[in-house]
Formats: sequence, structure tokens, C-alpha cells
Amino acid sequence: MKPQTIKHNPKLNEARTPGLMEWLRRTDFNDLVSSEMHSRDFNGSRAEYVYMRVRLLALVFSVLSLLWIPIDVFIVPEDALGSILTLRLAYSGLFLILGMLTWCPQSLGCARLRLSTFVLIPCLFYVGSRLIFTHDTDIETVLVGYSFLPYLTVVLLAIFPLTLIEGLGYASLVGITFLGSEVYFGGFLTISTLGDIWLLTLLAGIAVWAQLAQLHMLLRLYREASRDALTGLVNRRVLNKWLSLEITRARQEESSLSILLFDLDFFKQVNDTYGHLAGDKVLQTFSRLLKRDLVNYNLIGRYGGEEFMAVLPNLDESAAMIIAERIRKNCHSVQTQGSEGHIISFTVSIGVTGLRNTDTTETLVHRVDKGLYSAKMKGRDTVVLAE
Repeated sequence: MKPQTIKHNPKLNEARTPGLMEWLRRTDFNDLVSSEMHSRDFNGSRAEYVYMRVRLLALVFSVLSLLWIPIDVFIVPEDALGSILTLRLAYSGLFLILGMLTWCPQSLGCARLRLSTFVLIPCLFYVGSRLIFTHDTDIETVLVGYSFLPYLTVVLLAIFPLTLIEGLGYASLVGITFLGSEVYFGGFLTISTLGDIWLLTLLAGIAVWAQLAQLHMLLRLYREASRDALTGLVNRRVLNKWLSLEITRARQEESSLSILLFDLDFFKQVNDTYGHLAGDKVLQTFSRLLKRDLVNYNLIGRYGGEEFMAVLPNLDESAAMIIAERIRKNCHSVQTQGSEGHIISFTVSIGVTGLRNTDTTETLVHRVDKGLYSAKMKGRDTVVLAE
């Protein structure tokens, strides 16, 4: 009996394990280069992620810096000891202040400022230590506890989910500080210094790769958890979070805020008559209409079933009513096709309300829901301002 020959099937292996080309095809590199395409909610979540890590690391560095003082006493020459201890106390104090700051945890701009400060503090400490030890004859021995700071700072950047532009910016700040110090204090680049620069560049490249990998993973997890798979809009959880943040912002800025709650009329009849696939097409068509008509307002989501919500910052009730009426009328000119070629039309009922002084997220949603209920009771295909 002849042994059977097992033929290699490359297509089978390709199906089991996605290759590099498949990964490249699935990855949107605009997401990794900058944050322009990221949603406001994701930017807030990423900012909070950076905020927590910067605070923790700053507090740890504040304590570790003080624990280095006995080593300074042992290795630093007596004429430079007072200056280096003063510098170290300032270094520790700045990290302590950074760790204690709690303002705007969900602002991406504040997160970038925090991280810039976190990078700048050791850079300034490194330059300050070089200035103190510049006239010391045994500088190499003295600086053994200080020369690792640029490498440590670059490596620590790897724990943050950053875009390519952000990662290169922070790494460049460390690199410019290190290179400038070497040129200023050394006068020229030695072979040893070039080796240090090569190592710092290598570590920076690894850190940037780790940052992008974290960002890519967070984006995928966020979108899977926050997006409605059928329409691509955000889900109810994210809508409620957005609404709570916008209420807080509107009160701080003393600005207007309105919300719209939509319900597709007789949607159950569409499912019963044409099937659930046709109903899904209607939902997708209406979601595209909302994105088109509310192009300047990206706070739109599927609230549940055939209900959708839009949060409209800086708009009062009268302006929101105009927008809602335009969307209602535009539904009359939109159709979708069922699986058997049937043309399906639909209408929408809309509740509208604006933020009041005593409103919470719950009371605001409850009132707009009453407005939507009134629109249905008036015969549907209408807009009602909730009283």
C-alpha cells in the first residue's frame, strides 16, 4: 500500500491566518497618523487613559527622585552637591504637582499638555545636571545616574496610545534635548555619542511602534463596543455619555443645547410585510439621511430599535425645530428597495426639546420622549416641541 501524499494548499493557510497584506487592507492608516478622524467620545476616552497614566507615573517619579538623594550624597562632589540637591527637589516637586492636577481629564488638548510636561521635566533636569557638572573633571562617573534619563523617558512613552504625529513629536523633544546637550557641552559628536544617538533612535522607533499598536487596538475595541453594527452610528450607551458631557459643557459656557428623538412610523409593519432584511435597509437608509442632514453635528446615534437621537450643541429649540422639520420632509423623498424589488417609503415622527436650568440627563431624555409620544398621538409624520 503506497503512502498517501499530502498536498500543500496555500489557500487553506491563507484562510486560517491573515497575512500582512490582509492586515494592511483592514487598517485605516489615517486613524494612526493623526486624531482628526477620531470621534469626540474616543478622544475623550483616550485623553482619560493618558491622564490616569501620567498622574500615576508622575507620583511614582516624585517619590523615586527623592530616594536617589543618598546616592547623590555618595557620588556627587561636595562643591556641586547643594546645587544638584536643589535641582532634584525641584524635579520631584514638579512631578508631584503634575501628579496632583485633576483638571479636564477628558480633554485631548489637556492630555497632550500633561504628556508634554511629563516629557519636559526630565529633559530640563538632564540639561540642568549637565550644567552643574560641566566643570567637573570626573564627569563620566558623576553622570552615571543621570545619563539614562533620555532613554528612560523615551521608553516610558511606549505605554501611551499615541498617533504617529504625537509619538514622533514627543520623541523628537527628547532627542533634541539630548543632541543639543551633547553638542553644547561636548563641542563635537564623538563615536560614543553617535552610538548613544543610534540607541536612542532605536528605542524611540520601538516606542512609536508600541504606541501605534495600542492606539489601533483601542480603536478596534472602542468601535466594536460603541458602534451599532447595522447603521454604523453610535449606540445608546455612548449617546447618554455624550449627552451628559454636552450638558456639563453647555452649563459651563452658558450656551444652548437641544436634542431630537426620532421614531420611524409603523416600522413593525415594514418588517411584517417585507421582511427583516428590508427593515434593516430602511434603518440604514434613514441613518445615512441623518448623517447627511446633520453633517455639522456628529453626535448622532441609534437609541434602540427604530429610534434615533441627535444631540445639537449651541442650538436653541427654535433652531432645532427647523432642522427636525427639514429631516421630516426629506424622508418623503427617500425610498429603499426590498429583497423582492418592492419600493419602500417611510416617514418619521420627531420629538424636540432644549436644555433647562434644572435638567439632568434623565429629565431631558424623558421630556423629549414625551414630545415624541405626542407626535405619534397627533398622527405621526410630524414634529412636536416637548412642553
